[in-house]
Amino acid sequence: MLKEKRLKRKVKYTSDFLTLYEDDVVLPSGQFSTRVVVDHIGAAAVLPITKDNKIILVKQHRYAAGIDTIEIPAGKKDTKGEDPLACVKRELIEETAYTSDDFTYLTTIHSAIGFSNEKIALYLAKDVVPYHGEIKADEEEYLEILQVSYQEAKRLLNRGDITDAKTVVALLMFFNTDKGE
Repeated sequence: MLKEKRLKRKVKYTSDFLTLYEDDVVLPSGQFSTRVVVDHIGAAAVLPITKDNKIILVKQHRYAAGIDTIEIPAGKKDTKGEDPLACVKRELIEETAYTSDDFTYLTTIHSAIGFSNEKIALYLAKDVVPYHGEIKADEEEYLEILQVSYQEAKRLLNRGDITDAKTVVALLMFFNTDKGE
């Protein structure tokens, strides 16, 4: 049996979208250990493709990593039970001012499975067009919108300019279909 048994859980930190725990566990060998666990509300992300086959990406600074990143639009769920498609539709508009009527579910990934239960649902949005309604942008988010060709997205990926896991997975899944060429 590979499962570890939790003996005791201590809350170390809590916020509106995550709780940090320190768990005392018994390993399958019978030895004792400690696990740090991030319980995350969940998120959704989308790979948007315009009608003229441009991929929309966002460039932003990620404080924790200390770097500017190139990513697909994404965001955390507003509530634990929020539908990931509703979340991704909202985030596409908020982050890019684009929308679509054509969303396809790709997969769900664990972003940092060694210490977090965060799941990110990944979607493809085709035929994205500018959104003309009211946009409730996140006041603490500073983004640069990029429109790149499939070839440029592949170059960014292959050069290691895109390192964000959700973006790498979504692009690789897209490029591994005949739609990606």
